[in-house]
Amino acid sequence: MLGTKTMSAGHQFDFRNSVRFPLHLQVTLKTPTAEYRARTTDISAGGILFHTDIDIDVGSPVEFTIEMPVEVLDTSRPVQVICAGRVVRCSEEGAGRSVAVVIDEYHFERL
Repeated sequence: MLGTKTMSAGHQFDFRNSVRFPLHLQVTLKTPTAEYRARTTDISAGGILFHTDIDIDVGSPVEFTIEMPVEVLDTSRPVQVICAGRVVRCSEEGAGRSVAVVIDEYHFERL
């Protein structure tokens, strides 16, 4: 395990102003009732934007794991980022939906 980092849900910083990284990675979002396939649009320190075909209710808690490739991190092995958060926005976008998730907790695991 590379390390653990946890963020408090009560943190008042506006993450919409955080630097965003345009990463397009496949991911599975898990809600209490279902699993959804999605593709990341961008990632920041406090949140992530996904594109998916399914409408997910605002306020839904979600869990997801993203495998960060060695090319992105400039490391010898990929790293998994295991996240828990909640949907803060879901809007129609072309042939699908954009789902914004605020990340409440995350930790890293070296693969």
